Amino acid sequence: MRKITLYTLLGLTVLALACMYTAYRFVGMLPDSDIKADLKGLSAPAYSEIDNYGIPTIHANNKEDAFLLLGFITARDRLFQMDLLRRHMAGRLAEVMGPELKNTDRWHRVMGFEQVAHAIVERLPQEQKRVLEAYALGVNQAIKSLAVLPPEFSLLGYNPSAWRPEDSLLVILGMEEDLGWTGDEERMTTVMEAALPKSVTQFFLPPVDLYTTRLLNGKASTAIPSIPTKELSALLHNIGNPEYYAGLATKAPPPKGSNGWVVGSAKTWDGRAILANDMHLSLRVPNIWYRAEIRYGDVALTGLTLPGVPLLVVGSNGNVAWGFTNIEGDFVDLVSLEINPTDAGSYRTPKGWMKFNEREETVKVKGEADLTFRVQSTEWGPVLPEFSSVTPTAVHWVALDPEATDLHLLDLDAAKNVIAAQKIFNQAGGPPLNALVADSQGNIGWTYTGKIPKRFGLDGSVSRSWANGLVGWAGYILPEELPRLLNPPSGFIVNANQRMLDSSYPYVIGHYFDHGYRAYRISERLLEAKNITEREMFALQLDTKAEFYRFYQQLALSLLEKSQDKEQIHLAEILNKWDGFAERDSVGFAVLVEFRKLLLDAVISPFMVKCREHDPKFRFTSTMADVPLQQLLTAKPPSLLPDKQHFPNWEAFLLKLLIQAEGKVLAGHSADFQEVFAWGTVNQVAIAHPFSDSLPLLQRWLDMPQAAVSGCDECVRMYTPGIGDSERLIVSPGREGNGILHMPGGQSGHPLSPHYGDQQQAWTEGIVLPLEAGTSQHRLEFVPITELQN
Repeated sequence: MRKITLYTLLGLTVLALACMYTAYRFVGMLPDSDIKADLKGLSAPAYSEIDNYGIPTIHANNKEDAFLLLGFITARDRLFQMDLLRRHMAGRLAEVMGPELKNTDRWHRVMGFEQVAHAIVERLPQEQKRVLEAYALGVNQAIKSLAVLPPEFSLLGYNPSAWRPEDSLLVILGMEEDLGWTGDEERMTTVMEAALPKSVTQFFLPPVDLYTTRLLNGKASTAIPSIPTKELSALLHNIGNPEYYAGLATKAPPPKGSNGWVVGSAKTWDGRAILANDMHLSLRVPNIWYRAEIRYGDVALTGLTLPGVPLLVVGSNGNVAWGFTNIEGDFVDLVSLEINPTDAGSYRTPKGWMKFNEREETVKVKGEADLTFRVQSTEWGPVLPEFSSVTPTAVHWVALDPEATDLHLLDLDAAKNVIAAQKIFNQAGGPPLNALVADSQGNIGWTYTGKIPKRFGLDGSVSRSWANGLVGWAGYILPEELPRLLNPPSGFIVNANQRMLDSSYPYVIGHYFDHGYRAYRISERLLEAKNITEREMFALQLDTKAEFYRFYQQLALSLLEKSQDKEQIHLAEILNKWDGFAERDSVGFAVLVEFRKLLLDAVISPFMVKCREHDPKFRFTSTMADVPLQQLLTAKPPSLLPDKQHFPNWEAFLLKLLIQAEGKVLAGHSADFQEVFAWGTVNQVAIAHPFSDSLPLLQRWLDMPQAAVSGCDECVRMYTPGIGDSERLIVSPGREGNGILHMPGGQSGHPLSPHYGDQQQAWTEGIVLPLEAGTSQHRLEFVPITELQN
């Protein structure tokens, strides 16, 4: 009976979607239609042309009119996505999507992003407010113009509320949260400091790897620590069965960072400067970015916007092209609170005991009773609802400071050269990022954008009390103090989330930078390259050389070289066939990837047992974990063999892990199915719509097609399930006609639009698509409407 009911509901869903599609076609509201509309707020007639990929080219009288149109057009394509983005940050998902999301809502209510967004809008300069208000006006008129709302609203049974300027700030804050929350890393390091000898913590958390050291020309902050054998050996006593500590060390999640590089006039075929940028973010349907061209006055912007935000995030204005990568810096501090022993409602500050501020929050939950709770906050920030130690902890975070976020990057529309763009970057608020820039005169540059704390008395790596006034933040690094790089002798600049500064820079930028392999590989290719064109830059974005894994291949082969076992001899043959790349047909690579995962856990976890005593939820993850791991695997000290109970030596221990890795790759396949050893068999791209799990019969229409894909976590072509290149951009300012840009999915968020997934194949296969919009297929015309007419 339950199955019949389920199939009936799914059938009704399909029928409902078909009806919605018919309604859309009758009223002409899918994004590929021509319209003529009166718009309140326009100062003059305006129009937008839509090309064969659904990409709009907006022509307007001024900046406010242009972003009013962008709000209108984006909402027609991405309204449900925009609504989810603002609801996520405001802590209002559970009221429409159910109890599974009430905990994430609680987190965002504790952080108070809704209040932060409101405070940001209140303090913005008037010219930025006008753009926000114009964009919101466009969104709201689009909502009113839709004869049928996107189908997700009908499935969830609610209508979107009016868009506010604050909502655009919530979307920006969402990006700041996604890229900048490092509280979990600080929590991990705090536990390690409390549980482990200092030398052990330093060993497992080195500041650099060999690739980064090479990129910094040997000027790393500190040397890579040596193995503290005595201290590590002591940690292995009485650790118990391996099952007890399994999983304490895991592969670090790939950084939500990006690749970005610029090449100057000396490296290109005709003296142009070229920018390349591929941003690594969660892959979703629809994609996080929205392509657009925006024209007003003498301004011509081409690139990517973020749905919900009136801003060209990356792209070109014809004179300057810019792109971003995540700094992987530290812009969060956890503050250990000293509670008054005679009054639990107050905490110690440099000014004496102070009362907690308190407010009540209520999360509405679909299908359940409301969740009501109280939030405490301090002069440093909100109090976390739970922490790994008994010490109450507050969060001091750049993203929670209304003075640290703005829309100053709007001024990039008028930047004429690299130096002017760098000045804008340094003054802007928003997510702290590496900013790479090229100009039409052949110049290139790098700097930071966003607000970076100026700490005193601490480095921010672990939680500490700030009650004595000797530690804290003294505002932010001044714009003129931020580092800049202009036209270096190499002729190129690369950032792939690695550390960019050596120990001579006076301020702490971060502790959790990514390893340097991707940046090293890009630099290696650029050093060799001459007469570079946009096509060659694009080919480098698709580079899958995985020399990072060569150590693990050689280790595996050394374990198998004397084996007489037929299956192990066959495995050695497979691993010898690996071509050094992570292409779909690269044989043996899948075993190496699995082998490394097992090594990280089996070799490092035993040394983290004491951390579990301090925090039962403790997990060790580090982007630099391969540094200590490879030191241990090279030296193989007998006293540090992780499992002496079951293995007589390191070789036997490691061979067991290698055979397990092979078994995991073969799982679900017959032993003679050799294709399973090809990387593409396990490396499959699967980009899903938020509703596809709930509507399995509609997955074919909701999700992007599953396919084998090249790339890996450590490759320049970065891909791991759920995260990858959210776009690939190549552009030389002033020569946008030669530019390249594509992204997964498509422009539209409507599953029945022809532009829902029409860029997916190009993204999967690495096929070039032009940066500039193509021939106009449809035209949207807009004329002003006055209050009297309305």
